[in-house]
Amino acid sequence: MARLRNPFDPSTIGSASSVAVVGLGRFGTSLSLELMAHGTEVLGIDADEEVVQGLNGRLTAAVTGDATKPELLEQLGVADFDRVVVAIGTDVTANILVTSQLLRLGVREVWAKALDERHALILDQLGVKHVVRPEADMGRRVAHMVRGALEDFIEVEAGYAAVLLEAPLPLLGVPLRELGLQAKHGVGIGAVKREGSWILSTVEIRFERDDILLVHGPTPKVEAFAASAAKLRAKA
Repeated sequence: MARLRNPFDPSTIGSASSVAVVGLGRFGTSLSLELMAHGTEVLGIDADEEVVQGLNGRLTAAVTGDATKPELLEQLGVADFDRVVVAIGTDVTANILVTSQLLRLGVREVWAKALDERHALILDQLGVKHVVRPEADMGRRVAHMVRGALEDFIEVEAGYAAVLLEAPLPLLGVPLRELGLQAKHGVGIGAVKREGSWILSTVEIRFERDDILLVHGPTPKVEAFAASAAKLRAKA
């Protein structure tokens, strides 16, 4: 088969402007469509022709094929893409095989979905720098939200988090510099959502009722601050 023309010419695009997604299940499809929505050109690859047909016209290009075969990856010029995501989530063997083929082809940046911790360990041993655990990551995120009083929870990295929570009443009307949140609670306020718009925090900002705060810091301290804020709201 002749090599397919790569529709994403890396000589004419900047970093991360082209992404190939291998595996168009729920995770891969959601990822691909979100990338498209933000202006990234996406090539989707899946062995299921029906799935690929359903995404025709929604992705820059969608191809039916067995990505475990290195010749397909070479014909599609996958190594020329800025990033490649292995989103295969039902077949560990296929996931690992495709990932190893991509690394062999010299793909500059590989992201791979791991089905469990053992799978993640194998990917890490292969040399994958970006191992994604969507189910586990979402489970941890929801757990922190369920057990606390958070609007949202994002683990920036192990031990450090950013959360959204409603501004506690005792903090209202006082300049941020006078609250001493870092000294008292070990957290910082990065931004404030007010009337639907985000405002970067300054030392002079004064919180208002219904403000949503972006609080960041060590995970235990952030959760302790959120719990304290919840108690204050409950007493109000």
